[in-house]
Amino acid sequence: MILTVTISPAFFETSFAQEMSPHQQWKKFADLDMLTCKSGQLLLQKSNGNPTCVMPSTYLKLVNRGYGNHNQSLMEQHPEMMNNLKNAMTSDLNMMFHWYEMMQNDSNMVNQTVSDWISQIKDNPELLKNMLSPMTSDPELRQKMIKVMKNHSQMETLLKQNSKWMYSIHNSMMGSEMEQGMYYVKCAWCLDYAKYSTHSMNSHEIGSYYMEFSNSDKMMDMMHHMWINPKMVQDMHIMMLEDPSHMAMISNQMMEPMLNAVMDDEYLREQMIELMLEHEDFMNSIRHENPKAEP
Repeated sequence: MILTVTISPAFFETSFAQEMSPHQQWKKFADLDMLTCKSGQLLLQKSNGNPTCVMPSTYLKLVNRGYGNHNQSLMEQHPEMMNNLKNAMTSDLNMMFHWYEMMQNDSNMVNQTVSDWISQIKDNPELLKNMLSPMTSDPELRQKMIKVMKNHSQMETLLKQNSKWMYSIHNSMMGSEMEQGMYYVKCAWCLDYAKYSTHSMNSHEIGSYYMEFSNSDKMMDMMHHMWINPKMVQDMHIMMLEDPSHMAMISNQMMEPMLNAVMDDEYLREQMIELMLEHEDFMNSIRHENPKAEP
């Protein structure tokens, strides 16, 4: 018996298309939905109607300058392209400043985002370090963090019941206490967040990052397409949590809901305490409030 397998001509056309340039594909198919790009590139229809394949960062620049048009439906048909675009957007400081502003003006979005972050942190406790590190590393943010902690009754109770915490805040790190078994090291999980944090920048530095778009309508329209899609927003915010620089940028504006969500969870409260105990500068800030306290 001889089996006959029929392969659609479209299969061969698509395979050959992958070897063609976007311009050649466009001449052959004249259909954007059938065009492909090399892995890592995004398909962009230029303002004159012709398609081109560009790197994600170039895609954003061309749309911003009005040389191309963002096509959301086209991106959604190509999951790899869509994911590369989201990565490019979260890596663009100018876009993210606008995104943060949109977040802060939408309390429901803030609550949903923080809820998503807590869910991710519980699945991967390492992400808690990304959230806490900029708060514990910046002197002014530390003081704000301490105030938020004091206003959380469950956290305050847990701290008073934690013998390691109570011993630490009533005793100096240096000297005989270290010889008695209290061993402290510099915070190994805290990176240098100063270059990312808007809280530590002066107005001139913030202005140099925060710029209006060259083509505001097109760029804001691109973000709006993401914003109205709950799955897209969730993906963007998870990417932010996984990139510590974003936590540094928004830790001042969103500290209270972020910390309260962590402290509302019994398991994460314990993890938060352990991390704070590792942070020498943070613990010194606590001790400075109790210079004459006795153990």
